[in-house]
Amino acid sequence: MAIQIILWVLIAAYVIPGFIFGFKKLIGHKQSVGHFNRWGYPRWFMHLLGLAEITGSTLMLFTQTRIYGITIFPIILAGAIYTHAKFGEGKSAVMKPVFISVLLLAIFLFTILN
Repeated sequence: MAIQIILWVLIAAYVIPGFIFGFKKLIGHKQSVGHFNRWGYPRWFMHLLGLAEITGSTLMLFTQTRIYGITIFPIILAGAIYTHAKFGEGKSAVMKPVFISVLLLAIFLFTILN
């Protein structure tokens, strides 16, 4: 029972921001557009990432599809780490997706061990 509670807390901590940032990208939030313009990435790519984040977050909510949702994010997170490092955005910006990757790994481990 305690493992289930921990798993759901981790999932909530992951998918709530996933929905928020995914929707911001999908709707073309001003700040998201500014970031993608500064990095030189096309707007369609921002929308695609937003859709992927929303899809992955939704899939993670259901036991039967959680692994599929989990598999979407490593590619997104690797791209985030690369982008923040490439554009010299500082250690803090690079470490955020690294921390999120550790959270994703914990969710994966709790899922397969449960």
